Amino acid sequence: MSQQVSWQLLFGMKVTCCEACQKQLHPIRGEVCLKCGRSLQQMDARFVQGKHCTDCVRWGERGWKDVLIQNKSFYVYNDFLKKILARFKYRGDVDVGRVFSSSIHKELIRSYSFIDQVIPMPASPERMYERGFNQCEVWIEGTKFMEVSPLKRMRNEDKQSKRSREQRINREEEMFQLVDEANVAGKKLLLLDDIYTTGTTIHHAALTLKKGGAAEVYSLTLCRG
Repeated sequence: MSQQVSWQLLFGMKVTCCEACQKQLHPIRGEVCLKCGRSLQQMDARFVQGKHCTDCVRWGERGWKDVLIQNKSFYVYNDFLKKILARFKYRGDVDVGRVFSSSIHKELIRSYSFIDQVIPMPASPERMYERGFNQCEVWIEGTKFMEVSPLKRMRNEDKQSKRSREQRINREEEMFQLVDEANVAGKKLLLLDDIYTTGTTIHHAALTLKKGGAAEVYSLTLCRG
């Protein structure tokens, strides 16, 4: 297991968010979809069915109801976060991503003490070569949650922005595999990712873990698109 070493990691320093940037982050509050964590208050009533959004209702109708137990997200995916994630993921500004590490670490301790393993969403070899790091691993580096992942991405995935909403939801090809000798049988697992949009990537990762025998799969994402 390799880990990117930084001065912050070596000396335990926290990268904090300034007040100006904090004001541009919009935490998800109030009533949310019980499945994907999307704010129901900000949705058109036509796309809400009881305590769920219609996206999650459709996932259930397609036979994915018990694959993912629940997703939770910290922030609404707005233009500001779009710029921040672009700097973090595509321009190699790792420190801007570490701003969120403390919040994620606290949430893992507070709400997911029952989880057997936290699994940062794996990147393809091509993406790892381009970026040089996995952005989700950055958030838990140097903590007890950093373990060897049982999950690997099969191939380089087209950017989600290039696909229509229906194409993203309906894709059927295998996206993930368990690594050799990985044992997830009977475990409660948490996928850690940067953004939940249609939920396609997270659902497919969760399905692979469930096929491997995982008891329950949850997800925690920085933002909800």
